[in-house]
Amino acid sequence: MNEGAQYFITVAVQVAILFVMIAAGAVLTKVRMLRKSGIGQLTDILLYVVTPCVIIHAFLEVELNLDTLKSLLICAGCALMTHLAGILIAFAFRKNQPASRQGVLRGCVIFSNGGFMAIPMAQALIGSKGVFLISAYIIILNIVTWTYGVSLYRTEKKTNWTKILLNPGTIGVLIGLPLFLLRIQLPAIFGDPVFYLAQLNTPVAMLITGYYLITSSLKTGLKDAGLWIASFLRLLAVPVLVLCLYKFVFQLKGDLLAACMIPACAPSAVNNMLIAAKFKGDAALASRIISVSTILSIVTMPVILMLTKL
Repeated sequence: MNEGAQYFITVAVQVAILFVMIAAGAVLTKVRMLRKSGIGQLTDILLYVVTPCVIIHAFLEVELNLDTLKSLLICAGCALMTHLAGILIAFAFRKNQPASRQGVLRGCVIFSNGGFMAIPMAQALIGSKGVFLISAYIIILNIVTWTYGVSLYRTEKKTNWTKILLNPGTIGVLIGLPLFLLRIQLPAIFGDPVFYLAQLNTPVAMLITGYYLITSSLKTGLKDAGLWIASFLRLLAVPVLVLCLYKFVFQLKGDLLAACMIPACAPSAVNNMLIAAKFKGDAALASRIISVSTILSIVTMPVILMLTKL
């Protein structure tokens, strides 16, 4: 089997796994095992407990030496540039619509599914080295999400930077970074709970996505031009721009280039929906964009990743 076919199959399998869990959430909603009050509680648990554990666990898994630190810093720098590119491109959605909708459209362009989808894909395509390199993107993703990203959804005229900065993402970094730099290994009584709680990230997020998908009238939403524009910008405009930058300007290649591009070309992040729900944004719109961009990524991700090999 050639490399292009392998990429396609790997992407299709990862997307199928996500959609099975989303379907489970939809079924649980239909039989009323998932309700609005419970979804609010699950969202709080995911944001304020599971998210910090995901970040802390990522730091604990990274081995510190000069080569790995150099690669990690390169990936972190590329992650920053990818998010900057997304922020600039997302200005396509100007202030001519409700703030709750505008924040969702911009957020879905900027923030990719770097954790839920990129990690298993990196494991399949690159191996443990890929997971290690992707961790740098996840750290940057969470920092930007919980600072600039949260500001997109807040409707208050006066920005409270203390509340924005003291969030689950930055708290996770504040705990995890010293552990990484000082090479402190948590004893099992603390380390194991962090690991187990981190494992809740994908399944719980997918169940919540299923709830919003089944309650959001997806068929009607498909007529929304903003949904298609946001999906196009997330899946093609941002990845193509940064691929040209990393491949031809910075001369990255091999596993390092692939590791930078896997999360950059991933579909819209589930966190867009979770944060929109938390801050009274248009969570239904976010769930529709996440679902549509994830389906379309079956085609777009293999194409982008094959270009890294040329």
